[in-house]
Parts: sequence; structure tokens; C-alpha cells
Amino acid sequence: MSLERFATWLLEHTGIEAESLGAQALARAVAARAAATVGGESAGVDAAHDAHDAYWHLLTTTAAERQALIDALVVPETWFFREREAFAALARGGMERLVRHPGDVLRVLSAPCSTGEEPHSAAMALLDAGLAPEQFGIDAIDISSASIEAASRGVYGRNAFRGDALAFRERYFHAAPNGWQLADTVQRAVRFERANLFEWLAAQPVRYDFIFCRNVLIYFDRQAQDRAIGLLRARLADGGMIFVGPAETGLMMRHEFASAQIPLAFGFRWPGGEGAQAAAPLAASVTPARTPYPTAPHAPLRPLHAVPPPPRAAALPATMGVKASVPPAPSSLRAAKFTAPGFATPKAAPAATNMPTLAEARRLADAGSLDAAARAAAQHAQTAPDDAEVWYLLGLIADAQGEAALALGHYRKTLYLEPEHYEALTHLAALLEVQGDADGAQRLMRRAERASQRSPGGSNAR
Repeated sequence: MSLERFATWLLEHTGIEAESLGAQALARAVAARAAATVGGESAGVDAAHDAHDAYWHLLTTTAAERQALIDALVVPETWFFREREAFAALARGGMERLVRHPGDVLRVLSAPCSTGEEPHSAAMALLDAGLAPEQFGIDAIDISSASIEAASRGVYGRNAFRGDALAFRERYFHAAPNGWQLADTVQRAVRFERANLFEWLAAQPVRYDFIFCRNVLIYFDRQAQDRAIGLLRARLADGGMIFVGPAETGLMMRHEFASAQIPLAFGFRWPGGEGAQAAAPLAASVTPARTPYPTAPHAPLRPLHAVPPPPRAAALPATMGVKASVPPAPSSLRAAKFTAPGFATPKAAPAATNMPTLAEARRLADAGSLDAAARAAAQHAQTAPDDAEVWYLLGLIADAQGEAALALGHYRKTLYLEPEHYEALTHLAALLEVQGDADGAQRLMRRAERASQRSPGGSNAR
């Protein structure tokens, strides 16, 4: 039975391409919902045809069933402080904006918000930075009603806490019979709403200082991507920042957004305006705190100001040639160009007899010392040429420095060593998208989806 009409409905209703969800995901969801509602498991071809027709009629005439199918298709996969560099950038940037504009209320948007880990992480980051609850407000939307219900409950299981940096759990959660219950202070800082991304953004009269829209654009077709990014641009305050997923950086550059130059945060600004220019560090003006804060009602919305429509995206030239060898030490230092205001760049490491480790190279990259990180990673690659992670890190560094051809080679080397490396697949897909190879990018994203399904604990787009 053809699923073309269901795929068309999904694209028109949500902007999501059925293929981007993985092979047979739509077929499985339709079959399951049909079986639950109109008896879709009846034997025989004619019976199956009748069941599909009956389910199609139900889907197109019943709002509750449309939501049920969406909930079956949108499987959340996220965790607290995922890609934590973005939350560090939020905390620092939020403090700086409030110092420059005292009395303002910082506005943050998480769209889509899945089961709430992202907006709750944003709230915790701002509270840890010393902001009081009345100084910021966070709006969070998702098309899945099940996800919104889970986010509103604020109870999370073990899978929401990953890695070793879990001190925030001690500060903001307490043990509950079915997991960890989030503190009221954090919950009250976020306002959740079930909504379609396109409809909500088009009708929303608020401009946001920071927008998280991560790991969803890659599931849209080209037209939906262009529309979504245009709507996000209209909702972004002057000097604001949008955080996207690693595989979506190319999409932002295609629409003339400029990198915020914060390594591994994947933040972008609209060219011009307050936030696009380097400013003196303000960290000394604000004293971070980790003390309890009184709760406050959700802050009033800032009125919308007129925003010009985003210009048509300019075509980016394709990069010719690929370098896949270990890079030599860069001849000119460019790390300072990619260090955000307020970030401390580490001093050059003293000469040592031991070769640098991958962890040391990552620390340098996280701190913004990209040339030093490239040297350390390249030296590590000479001693461990079969380590896929060092080639992936070299790809990230080259990506951040604008060396697309070099990044392509490093990501491909990563995939040669580890064919199901999710992050390398998504980054390489983004680069191919920028160069105009939409088919190649789609193939890689399908590989990434299959890889994430085979590795439940790995990275996965929500």
C-alpha cells in the first residue's frame, strides 16, 4: 500500500520529510495507529487497503488522531546540557546583555523543546550565572502533546543525565519514586505550549534574545527550511543569537547568518547590530552565584518591533579539493578571531616530552585556541592514526576556521574508520548541503538516522 498521501500530509502539516525519519518509520507509525483505531491488522490485501482508507479518513477528519500520529513519529531523544557549550554561551551572553540593558527581561525560546531538557538546562544555566527568576523568561514549544506533558511534569529518568558533569542534579533535583523531580524554581522559569513551529512563529509577537532551534531543521525539506529560518530571523531580537544543531550550521550560513565564533556552541547572529561586533568583556561586572532565588511570575512579553524580511539567501561557492592528510602546524595564528568576548584563551602550553592527548586537544578547542588545538590533535593523530575521534575533532576545528575542504577530508577519514559515527555524518551532510550537493547530504542524513537507531545511547536528533 502506497504511503505517498501520508508522506505528503506529514510534509504539509509539519514540514518533516518522511524519509528523514528513517526507513519505514512512517509505515510503522501508520500501521500501528491504524491497528489501534480502525483494525489495520485485518488479514488480506483488500482488508489492508480498506483499513488504510479508513485510517486516512480518520486522520484527515479528527484533530486528536492527527496529534496521535505526530506523537508516534516524533520520538524525543535529548538530555540535560546537550552540547553544553551553547548553555555556557547563553549564560555569559545573558549576563552581558543585562549589564548593557539594565531593567530588561532576557527572553529565551526553545523550539522545539522535546521533553523539556533543553529549556530547563537554559534556566539552570542562567540561575547559576546569577540571574534572578524575574530577570528572564523562557518559552518552549513542541508539536508533540506527549512531550509537552512530560516536560510540564518535570520528572526525568536516568537517560536524561549523561556524562560526568552532573553537579547540577544535586542543586536542582530531588529523588522521586519514578526518577528525579525538578525544582519548582526551574520549572516556573519555563512556559510550555504545544504548537506547530511554523504557525506559532508566524503569530508570535515576541522577539527573543536567544533562540534554541536545534536538530529539527535537518528533517525539513528545502522549502520548509527556508521558511523556518525566515520566521526565526523575524523573531530574533537585535544582536540576538540562534543556536542550531551541528548538522545545521550550513543552513544558517546559506541564509547569510554569521557564526558567533564560539567554538562548539553552534551559535549564529544576524550580521550587523549590537551582538555582531566585538565588545569588551563584562564578566567582571557581574558576580555569578549559586544561591536560592525567590520564584516570580513569568515576566511580561517584550513588544514586537518592526523587522525587515530576511533577504534571499546567497549561493555559496563550492570548495574545490580535499586534504585528508594530517595538517602541519598552522603558519599564522587565527584562534583569537574565533574567541567570543569574555572567553579566556589559554596560554600556550610549555614544551613537553609527552605527546598531547585527545582530551588536551579538546580542552584547547573548547577554550577557543583553535590553532593550538589543531596542532595537538594532529600530533595525536600521528601516534594514533586509527582513532576516529581525533579525525572528527580535526574536522570540527577546520570547520570552525572556515577550512571547508580540510573539514570534508577529516570527516570522511572519521567515517572510513567508524562508518556509523553520527556526528561526523551530520557535519559532513551540512558541508555538502552548503556546497549544493543536496542528494549527498540527504543520503548522509539517512545514514545518520540509521546509525542513531542502532546505538540507543548515542547522539540522536530529537
